[in-house]
Amino acid sequence: YRLVFLSPDLLGSATASGPIDVNGESVQRLPLLNITNWSGQITHLMAEYEAKSEAEGHVIGSWSIVANGGCSPIALKVASTSSQKTAPFKAALTNVIISSPPRLPFFLASTDPIKVRKSYRTLSGVTGKLFFWYALRNGGRFIQKFSEKNLVGDAASLGEEWTPNCLEAARLHDGKSRYSTFAFLAGTLQDGCLESLNALKGSNVSIDFIRGDDKRRNRAKSWFWTRKKNNNGSDFSSKEGVDNDNDTSIEETIQQYVYKNGNRGKELFVGGRISLAWEDSSGYAKGLMQLLCE
Repeated sequence: YRLVFLSPDLLGSATASGPIDVNGESVQRLPLLNITNWSGQITHLMAEYEAKSEAEGHVIGSWSIVANGGCSPIALKVASTSSQKTAPFKAALTNVIISSPPRLPFFLASTDPIKVRKSYRTLSGVTGKLFFWYALRNGGRFIQKFSEKNLVGDAASLGEEWTPNCLEAARLHDGKSRYSTFAFLAGTLQDGCLESLNALKGSNVSIDFIRGDDKRRNRAKSWFWTRKKNNNGSDFSSKEGVDNDNDTSIEETIQQYVYKNGNRGKELFVGGRISLAWEDSSGYAKGLMQLLCE
């Protein structure tokens, strides 16, 4: 096999945070991007590489797509376009691999687009400027503490490069990558995946998962995420997508859901908690190759 890995920065983030418009002018403030925007970016990249590779004598036999955590909806959207024969690339997409998948309600429930747009406007103003200033000050102390608390099982696994890398990416193109962060915080990726999952149901696309063996939940919350209330005013339990330490009920997982959906749903565990490719790069790579080659 000839395996080729493409690892693009999503539009609005890191090296892709300084796009130009059709007139060649720099975009000063990015609009609110969504799952369709990002999946379209990926499918066109795949089509362009496919054509280039074919011209060089290397025909693409099949595609796989890998996503981590909150970017899962983008991968599922790309896969659904392939399954529905609407993707600009020709080769079949046969595998979706999701690492550190969110809980099932993330995939099934959708957010209010009006509230998302309002939150994005708020974050794109003074509120966001203050947040980014706070996050980057003191050599990224906030980023370091946040990562230790919410993203890794062992703080030592961050090493000496994690925070400097985050700071460098955040400051590219005069800090324009903050707009993709604001889109994420506003909930643009929490638009539900039912349409994509239904399109993939019973297809030949395998949807598999890589999880960390540290199973603590991520307690990070956006200022704009709210807890739903039931009739007596109390929070719903974790079955409704809200953490509850006292709730001992067993919640269906996305892995179980896609298994019943006819999309294989194999699950592997590697070292780490959320940022698995960083925490256990060797274990992650082996797990990835195992799922791709089965």
